[in-house]
Amino acid sequence: MKIHSAANLIDILSEWPDTPDNQARHGRGSSGHRKKSDRKRPDSKPDESDDDCDQYDDCEQSAPREINFCSRSEAICAELLKRYVPHFDLRHGLTFQVPIGRDTQGNLLAVDFLVDGVLFEYHPVRLFKNRRRYGDFNNKQEYRAYTDAFHSIRSDQREFFLDAVRARLTKNYYAKRRALLDQHPAYRRMELVVATSPEEFYHLILKRFGKNAPRSLERFLAIFEELRVALPA
Repeated sequence: MKIHSAANLIDILSEWPDTPDNQARHGRGSSGHRKKSDRKRPDSKPDESDDDCDQYDDCEQSAPREINFCSRSEAICAELLKRYVPHFDLRHGLTFQVPIGRDTQGNLLAVDFLVDGVLFEYHPVRLFKNRRRYGDFNNKQEYRAYTDAFHSIRSDQREFFLDAVRARLTKNYYAKRRALLDQHPAYRRMELVVATSPEEFYHLILKRFGKNAPRSLERFLAIFEELRVALPA
């Protein structure tokens, strides 16, 4: 299954009345020169996700019993699962970094965790490029389509636009992972849960499988942040 997220961005833009393209379609002109601050790059701050573990070849275990995490977020989720989900144990390849196939370059693809028969990934949406990839966009062209769209709208509209892009990229990511699982004889019938934030992790996983987990979301978020500081990068 191929996900055309560039086309998806066009779908998002078609719902915006004040982008230059839509102004042209509706016979309206440009609103004038942009202020310099409006040209702030959407990738000018660090990616909100430190998770970079779609491909696990760089995270192969140096010893059979050693657990290596690809990101701090993965380590935090692992600690919370061990702490609150009864009988959960990190077993590489079985309950942790579960291999589901390889990509076209031969890199190993894996799902973060297997929790009580449910495959679980913690994957905050990546909107910002780094040295390895263009966020969750498939390529440079899709990323440029996103940044061009970001710059084409007013600053007071951008947060809503980013929410729409995050929702679409989340849907695309889930669909791609689901398609991989559907081709795997062992996992094609298993449920897949993707959490994009600590809040979703709490509601979708810990509230469902955990025991004696924090009763309030606020307390859970405090513990999550404590682990973010305490665990090594």
